Amino acid sequence: MSPFKEVALPTTLTDLLKARADALRLIEDARRLIGSAETLLSPHGRYLMPRSGMIAEDEERVRRDMDERMWRRAFDLTGFKQLMDAEAVSEFEKSLNPSPPEFTEANIRSTFIKLRGESADMFRRGVVNVFRGLSDDYKTNSSEPFRIGRKVVMGYMVEHSFTKGLRIRYGRAADKINDIDRVFQTLDNKQFKAHELVSALNVAFKDRAVYECDLYRAKAFKNGNIHLEFKRPDLLDLLNEQIADHYANTLPDARF
Repeated sequence: MSPFKEVALPTTLTDLLKARADALRLIEDARRLIGSAETLLSPHGRYLMPRSGMIAEDEERVRRDMDERMWRRAFDLTGFKQLMDAEAVSEFEKSLNPSPPEFTEANIRSTFIKLRGESADMFRRGVVNVFRGLSDDYKTNSSEPFRIGRKVVMGYMVEHSFTKGLRIRYGRAADKINDIDRVFQTLDNKQFKAHELVSALNVAFKDRAVYECDLYRAKAFKNGNIHLEFKRPDLLDLLNEQIADHYANTLPDARF
């Protein structure tokens, strides 16, 4: 039996597919009505139809633009994006350009069936990518396992803000904080809210204060460093288990 028939689509994606079909149909209806308006005006003179009343893009371009947005929304609805680090998200974004796969039921099933089978490995791989540079015992040889301790020091993470306080640097530094929080929220079975931790850190660092919540304690320094403490030993154990599992799966003889 085909696996596509065994896996039901979530209601949210079924609704999204229907909305896409209805929206494309209405856009095409609008295109026909506009064509009728242009036909009505043409006997009375050339160029009477205002360009502002036309649909500028052709049907295929409209379909591509809509499907690009639909795939992003589908990843948010299914929760797979929470398992993806910044590198994986970047690869996903690149796959949508210049032309995304058509947002059809068959393509959705094949994509998410494949992702479901790879989700655990994808998450572990992302954990390793995010944390290997933060370990005291990480070696330059990426094939060697490592552990994360209770406290880490991250360099080149903050800069002076306009208010004479400090703030997280845009780009890679913000992505790193975002990925760390994504991993811990996922391990804690919580919904991850992108950039929420970055915003909270910026509020605290603006006044040179120490940031603290139930998961982290963080202090920023003028030299650009952040000292980050992980306050949940249980989650830290789960994190290190994910790292160990990654190396056990890719290198069967690796041991801590």
